[in-house]
Amino acid sequence: MSIILLILILVISLATLIKGADFFVNGAKSIGLKMGMSPFAIGVIIVGMGTSLPELASSIAAVFQNQTTVVLANVVGSNIANILLIVGVMALLSRKIVIRRDLLKSELPLFVIATAHFLFIISDGVVNKIESFLLLGTFLAYLWYIIKEPPSDIEISEDKKEKENNNIFKSIGIILIGLIGIIAGAHFTVYSSIELASLVGIPLSVVTILGIAVGTSLPELMVSVSAVKSGDADLAIGNIFGSNAINMLLVVGIPALITNLYADEVVMELGVSILLAASVIFFVHGLSRRLMRWEGAMLLLFFIFFVIQLFNYI
Repeated sequence: MSIILLILILVISLATLIKGADFFVNGAKSIGLKMGMSPFAIGVIIVGMGTSLPELASSIAAVFQNQTTVVLANVVGSNIANILLIVGVMALLSRKIVIRRDLLKSELPLFVIATAHFLFIISDGVVNKIESFLLLGTFLAYLWYIIKEPPSDIEISEDKKEKENNNIFKSIGIILIGLIGIIAGAHFTVYSSIELASLVGIPLSVVTILGIAVGTSLPELMVSVSAVKSGDADLAIGNIFGSNAINMLLVVGIPALITNLYADEVVMELGVSILLAASVIFFVHGLSRRLMRWEGAMLLLFFIFFVIQLFNYI
């Protein structure tokens, strides 16, 4: 199979995977409203986990194709892209981002705990079943906190925008269509990545980071650009804290229940150090509750540096 055809399959598969996740989230939100869930809980639990569905689906597909190195490369690459690329673009498009809500109440503590757990667990290059229970246990504790914690005034005002306008059968149909797109898209995304890496002769983790990880971060990028235009960039940044934490806890935890996950030299030598540095920078921005345009430019330059370093492994 030619390189051009494999790249085309990868692009179409990623688009199908992303669109499937979008359908799934929309259907789940509608059913959640009908079941009496608060819009805040829907936003955090359904939408928050929904943004991680592409990473989760592609990671599980990789496990069933015996390519366990894809999982950690996917999460590390996606989280780096979320911080350096997405937040960088948001800050660059805004003169100044001021974060209105108190991130110390939920997002920042979860982000720190998840990052510390994740980096400690993969320090030996392996994630086993026992370690997966630690990750998933932390995730369940976060869900319990979200359900018990009342929303802030900002989140209540955002909740009022939610409308219930779909019947239950239509919502179920949308969810099923989304699941089909997620499963098919994930399978062919991983398949084309494996074949492309084999044909070109470069490490699979490099293809995973540049193709799957960055590709599955594109929806967050589009949402973030839209948020900047509508004046909600601070909320989008807060959601990225949660999205990154869910990636490290759920997207790694579930596949590790199936089999041991392994990290290759690209992740261990480059990815982990870049993720740690990016996470520290992002944490400081969260504490200061503001982000300037020049800081966004620095984040984008850091991302370009990361991509350049990846080519050293080709």
